[in-house]
Amino acid sequence: MIFTPTISAAMWDTSLYHHEGKHYLFYLSNSRADKPWDSACVAVSEDGIHFVDHGPIIQKANDAVWMGFGMVWKVGPRFIANFSEERNGIQALFFAESDDLLNWRRLPDEEYICRSDPRWYSDATLFSGHRWDGIWVLERDDQPGYIGYLTAIAREGPTGLCGTAGCVVSDDGMHFRAAPPVIESGFWGDRVEVGSVEKIDNRYFMLLGQAEIPLGVRQTAHHPSASGGMYAVVADRQTGPFRLDPRQRPLLVSSPNHYTYFSRFYRCGDELLLNHHSIARVGDIANSTPKLGTYFAPLKAVHCDSEGLLSIHWWPGNRALFRSEQPLMLESHTRFGLQPDQEQIQDGKLHISSLAGGLAVLPVHYDFSHGTILEADLTLEAPLGTTGTTGTISGMGLFVEGSRSYNGTLLIAQSNGQFAVGTYNGYAFKAEDSKALPFVPSGTMKWRLLVRDVFVELYINDVFVQCYTLAHKPGGRLGFVIEAGTGGVENIRVWQMSL
Repeated sequence: MIFTPTISAAMWDTSLYHHEGKHYLFYLSNSRADKPWDSACVAVSEDGIHFVDHGPIIQKANDAVWMGFGMVWKVGPRFIANFSEERNGIQALFFAESDDLLNWRRLPDEEYICRSDPRWYSDATLFSGHRWDGIWVLERDDQPGYIGYLTAIAREGPTGLCGTAGCVVSDDGMHFRAAPPVIESGFWGDRVEVGSVEKIDNRYFMLLGQAEIPLGVRQTAHHPSASGGMYAVVADRQTGPFRLDPRQRPLLVSSPNHYTYFSRFYRCGDELLLNHHSIARVGDIANSTPKLGTYFAPLKAVHCDSEGLLSIHWWPGNRALFRSEQPLMLESHTRFGLQPDQEQIQDGKLHISSLAGGLAVLPVHYDFSHGTILEADLTLEAPLGTTGTTGTISGMGLFVEGSRSYNGTLLIAQSNGQFAVGTYNGYAFKAEDSKALPFVPSGTMKWRLLVRDVFVELYINDVFVQCYTLAHKPGGRLGFVIEAGTGGVENIRVWQMSL
């Protein structure tokens, strides 16, 4: 949503390093649209919002088919980065060093190469080729040295469920050797991917990616049509085992398409943030090459509650996105599916009511190419109607119009404790994704919607709810939806983004 490469053709896995007040964004890239991943690039920002692309910093070797990128850490006065390269179906890890985070030198392969160990890791399985990719490095807490986590496949385990987090250790932070895996076999599919690991409140949390959800792992899906996404697993020790807490909700998951992928933790001073990228509708991300239409998403704050469960929230630094406040012209809004006596405006508050459903649409066409932010307080005051013994689903939310009037996308908080997002054709709403969202009758919810081109992000009460990629180009108008209920909208403000 906020950054896409200007020098290379595309971007994928991202990670950040904070140094002397600047945000260094490292991302996997390809130099041409018809090439596999062949380089890593860097972009730099003063505020975490506005990035300047500096282009490639590391190129894959000529005899390598493709490369992956891990992260950057510091050893003494030098910065170190790791990256993978594939040859003849086998991945190995290599390293580079820098004095300034912008100019990088590849370290000698023969001295620094890190390979998987057949005692613990498989070369390939029925469902996946060899994986040994992307080390996430921490200082060890039990002795001097470093420990790293990476994507790998366990040698032993049930067919199809050998996905694991590989482990490597180092005495000096530059020469790494394989160690036993830190996730037990039998719980994750062979293609699971390791994002990052951080210590939070004396426990270790790992971000784990499932681009696809295979048979045997469908209990992890948040939705019957889930495409996968990022999950948080936890361990009491750096060496694991890392396991999924059944109370832990998935992070950054989507349905039926991938709208985001591959989040990582980002230590930014005293703050723990989360980064990821947003994806245009390309269908199958696992087999889509090249991955065009990928944008770096706004950073998010990581929260850990008293029960040790993670959630992601609005990062206050994203206020740098707000450039200029835009007009509302609320009094001139248009109605769809609502009669004049079903709404009124009093003291700047819009009251709407409908036994079925309807829209109240602001008349202003906003600039979605540069980005728009809508903030409003929404209150579903009373559900209306009943069906049998279960009651009608009531809801209230936001509308993003497409190219046709009163057609587009709805984002609705529902009385059944679910949030839903999907397409609206002027008559029927087709929900694509949904998340748990507790419903409090007559409770006011502070909504914040970010829209840029086809990318959407929603926060309610500063808690992240949804990333979504529109199935249509936005036409410029925003509005409010009511379904089988009575509600109110107030404190409405709209800003143009500073992008």
